[in-house]
Amino acid sequence: MGESTFRVAVMRITGGTVKGYQLAKVKGLSLRPTADRVRSSIFNALGQTLADLAVLDLFAGSGSLGIESISRGAKRALFVDNSRGAVVLIRKNLSICGFEEVSKVIREELPKGLTTIKNLRCGQFDLIFIDPPYGKGLIEPTITKLLENNLLAPNGTIVAESATWANDTLPFEISNVRLEQRRIYGSTAVGFYC
Repeated sequence: MGESTFRVAVMRITGGTVKGYQLAKVKGLSLRPTADRVRSSIFNALGQTLADLAVLDLFAGSGSLGIESISRGAKRALFVDNSRGAVVLIRKNLSICGFEEVSKVIREELPKGLTTIKNLRCGQFDLIFIDPPYGKGLIEPTITKLLENNLLAPNGTIVAESATWANDTLPFEISNVRLEQRRIYGSTAVGFYC
């Protein structure tokens, strides 16, 4: 892999049982981890406790969104990314936080790999994070594929992250889910779908 333009000096869990834990640094990977401030704001919007939720972290990168969810009470998390380096980084971060037993990491190309996830019989997920590379138009097809594969639990929530400058729109409605709120954090746009 070539040199990354993204360098993260410190990335910490912002709440829950491992609040303050420093995650492994991103070096030489083309990842754009969700900033601590944005992540904290997302979880403030979701509510501080995520007791007993099943979480799916797509385009997981460093795994910070799923790890933060476990820290705040989620019972299990599945992390999916297509990058071998990201998979290694997620496993390292799960080890740092002691969350290996309640987590699974899968290397799959998204969104088409969601069919594979369904076939693994992981069940449905109460909270799904979608944080794709910006400007690739992956939000709508990923949500569509999630719904086609029945991976969103009844009353579940999808949180999709985009850039205000990218051409990745946060559609108002996709099949039977609707954009309930859209929040802007600097140049980051976050959509909450139910």
